[in-house]
Amino acid sequence: MATTRRRTLKVIEPLRTAFYTPVYVALAGGYWEAEGLDVSIATCPPAYAHTFSALNQGAADIVSGGAMRSIIAADWGAETVPQHFAQINTRDGFFLLSRERQDPFRWESLRGNRVIPLSFAPTPWASLQYALRRHGVKPEELSILPGLPLTAALDAFRRGQADFIHLPEPEASQLLATGAAHLVAALGRENGHIAYSSFAATHRFLDSQADTVHRFTRGFGRALQRLADSDAVTVGDSVAPFFPGVRPDLLAQAVERYKAQGTWPADPKLEEPEYQGLQDILMAAGLVKERQPYSKVVRPEFAREAYI
Repeated sequence: MATTRRRTLKVIEPLRTAFYTPVYVALAGGYWEAEGLDVSIATCPPAYAHTFSALNQGAADIVSGGAMRSIIAADWGAETVPQHFAQINTRDGFFLLSRERQDPFRWESLRGNRVIPLSFAPTPWASLQYALRRHGVKPEELSILPGLPLTAALDAFRRGQADFIHLPEPEASQLLATGAAHLVAALGRENGHIAYSSFAATHRFLDSQADTVHRFTRGFGRALQRLADSDAVTVGDSVAPFFPGVRPDLLAQAVERYKAQGTWPADPKLEEPEYQGLQDILMAAGLVKERQPYSKVVRPEFAREAYI
């Protein structure tokens, strides 16, 4: 690697979440640095509506997020969309928590009750709707408190304004630790393997910087292997600097919960069955009208060819 030209890369994420632990492992473990890449990661600034907006305006080289934005844009008629080349999460990372203990939990208990789904992106709510319908519950049978970002959603739940809340980690573990909520369902287990989150870039970047993308993907693949081989406490300790306000034991619990349900892939390949699983969810929620070609949204060659 001594002769490899170093390259600076700007990566923007939609939010800071333990769901993206593989990204932080790659950075903290030096896996990208070993590939000659100086990677910086920042949460999407308020100036941009979402990560793809930041990407299209040149604020990032690579973004993390859902392939759903590319699929929706293609369904609306966009000729080209940001393409996804390495998978981060292969399951939904959100959890449904209730105010009252549910033993056993029955999905029909949500009917008529107040539910807070997070609103930062369409996919989490679409995935929750998919699980509801599978259990015979119509989303319109719920009393939804829409449009709440994460902090406001937590505040509203703590004030007693909802009976259920839909959260990622580490917020789920933090709320559970207070005794104010009870875990009733894991959407990752409910909806199986889907192409939930991945790295994406523009056509131009992928074509003109192919060697850089290969190095980025190879380093990330090695981080995924390290994540798979490490226990939750070790992983939690390594990514703790990214979560300065989270207790180490709760961060380890969050990592263990994600590992136990197979949230993170063994390698970064984003294959078509998982892509179609995501489209099933988007179509069921009415977010897209037609299936979009895998080849339009995904560039699989980088992960397939990466030495892992």
